[in-house]
Amino acid sequence: MIAIIISTGHNPAFHGLDESFPVPLLQMVDRPFLQHTVEYLAGQGIRRFEFILSHLPEKTESCFGDGARWGCSFQYHLVPGPEDAFRQARTIAAGIDEPVLLGSGTTLPSFQLNGMEEGDLLFFRDKWTGWAHLGAGSGELCRSLLAQLDQDAAGQPVHTGGMAAGTKPLPVERCLSLENGEELLRSQRECLDGSFPGLMIGGRQAEPGVWISRNVVLHPFATIQPPVYIGENCRIGKGAQLGPSAVVGANCIVDSGSSVVNSMIAPGTYVGEALELDAVIVDRNRLVNVRLGASFLVSETFLLGNLTMRTPGRTLERWRDRLIAFVLLLFLWPVLLITLLVTAAGKKGQVVSRGFVSIPADSDPANWRLKNVFLIHTGGNSADKGQFFREFLPGLVSVLLGNIFLVGVRPRSRAELEAMPADWKSLYLKTKSGLITETDVIFGRNASEDEQYTGEAFYSATESARHDLKLAGLWLWRLASGTGRATASMGDDL
Repeated sequence: MIAIIISTGHNPAFHGLDESFPVPLLQMVDRPFLQHTVEYLAGQGIRRFEFILSHLPEKTESCFGDGARWGCSFQYHLVPGPEDAFRQARTIAAGIDEPVLLGSGTTLPSFQLNGMEEGDLLFFRDKWTGWAHLGAGSGELCRSLLAQLDQDAAGQPVHTGGMAAGTKPLPVERCLSLENGEELLRSQRECLDGSFPGLMIGGRQAEPGVWISRNVVLHPFATIQPPVYIGENCRIGKGAQLGPSAVVGANCIVDSGSSVVNSMIAPGTYVGEALELDAVIVDRNRLVNVRLGASFLVSETFLLGNLTMRTPGRTLERWRDRLIAFVLLLFLWPVLLITLLVTAAGKKGQVVSRGFVSIPADSDPANWRLKNVFLIHTGGNSADKGQFFREFLPGLVSVLLGNIFLVGVRPRSRAELEAMPADWKSLYLKTKSGLITETDVIFGRNASEDEQYTGEAFYSATESARHDLKLAGLWLWRLASGTGRATASMGDDL
């Protein structure tokens, strides 16, 4: 049997949670919802999957690959939107000469293939789940049923007519669903309390209903009320309360005095002190109140924030650069002061603070944070040693403040970053901004767009402390030798 899974990925009921990844990849306890579906079907012997994708298809393909991890074969089909999904399913099924299991990427009913017959449509609470046992693709049953199926505005499967000939409803007792936030939390409770059979949950079950993954720091005065799941590398603070029905994804911090009840905390999220979270979904700084059906972006990072990019290596590197900037300014402050005085007296420029997107950052623009870099803007574009005085020296103040690194990629504004091609933007967001860049050293200040991409792609792949030291040395040598390839004119580009 072959499974055709319609996973178009967009659902406005999640109020922006689907901006950075498709809905079927939403966390369901310890893994993406769609992964539960794949493992549930693979456990019943299905080895070939055909996925129909639309919204952010690259995220699904990156997550699942070719299926070898599960001993299966995965194929992906891209459609413009949800309204085209069943048309694509008909095309796929027409070329298959064996039974087809039609499924939805946002629902998972409880069923056993050996208990189903051709023509069975799975219903939960008198609503079709999007799952059906079909005959071979060339059969009349498959064609007639697929011709009557469509999706509503939220991407949910619906009938456009009566039951096709040869089909019959088959009620199921349990069904996990991502139809909306309320259904997600209901499904999460069923996973946690074990009422949905056949699912795998990772981590160690410390006691009935309490799963704790590896490397979790749990304060002795924290309270756990099952069922609860805590992902790997989490830290639960003093006086925090988790549960009942709480899921904390991997790499999260729940700070002192906060409570998480009947809620889901997505991986990489910081929950501040003394917060009461009840019936909510939190993904970094986005909070979805399920009862109100409302979504909020929280700008105060001491309340909710993103931990994905807060790695110890970056923190140490930032403090290293701040120390170097302090030492340099300690010796060069007279030069900087004279430069500022000459600039002000001659009216040849002005000190400006230019905003740029702080990287590393995730792909969701809503989570981008802006930092500032100081420079002396003259409007010129000459490739001489004046760039050292106009940009590098005042930029050291920004390094000392922790806004930028000494070596990295060119800092870019939000507008510049949003206009970048997707592949370039993806690698750019994974690295760091600096006063000295690979592009400047290799191609010079007037590098073309292709040269900028080449330089930043190379730096993203080879970034290391040793490589940064090498770039800094080359930059100093070229500055001293007067080749004009010292540092890019950020005053002209930002």
